[in-house]
Amino acid sequence: MSLSNSQIEAASRFWKEGGWELKLVFPKRQDAITLKVKAIVLNALYGTNINAISQVANCLERVLRTNHSASPDLVEELVDEMREVTNHNNYSFAAKYAHFFINSDLPILDSYAEWMVGKHLGSMKSENPKRYLRFNEDIETLKEVAGLTCNCAELDAYLWVAGEYWYWKAYPRSSINGDLKPHFERLAKDPESEPTLVALLGIGVTAENALAMPL
Repeated sequence: MSLSNSQIEAASRFWKEGGWELKLVFPKRQDAITLKVKAIVLNALYGTNINAISQVANCLERVLRTNHSASPDLVEELVDEMREVTNHNNYSFAAKYAHFFINSDLPILDSYAEWMVGKHLGSMKSENPKRYLRFNEDIETLKEVAGLTCNCAELDAYLWVAGEYWYWKAYPRSSINGDLKPHFERLAKDPESEPTLVALLGIGVTAENALAMPL
């Protein structure tokens, strides 16, 4: 699948029009109390479904006390540490925490974003065995081959919406984001009612081919 800067710009408009822009403002100090509050709020707002969030916050504190890196490797280290508590690879939470509170240039990883990047890159996907490092490399490749000038947050806005849309097209009865679903249903009935979404998905000119995209 091709991708253009105009689609990324449309994604920014789509988020702004929907009132979904979220700015989290927290103190920059990484003391235990502040860090725990950040973890709890992030878990609640983004539904990352971590039950032992206080224990996870302690994991974050242990890592960040000694690791002052802001590179993708930090996310992998956070995931490794959190696994000792949750018995899961909590990539989505770790990536979101790192993006919002450590380095906004670190991409947000979730299943929809990961899936859409794969659709755009095809055989050019990285073969790195570590999931977040692989995703980060794929993001950089996508930016390069598509000539994108956006930042990670702007690209994430596109990847999430587009990923949810194409998944919904393939599985109409699937449980997707409740705020997005009405937009998708209106688009299906009357494309002209959702011009920003049409621009985001890049289906304005080649709608027939795009809507038939194999999943």
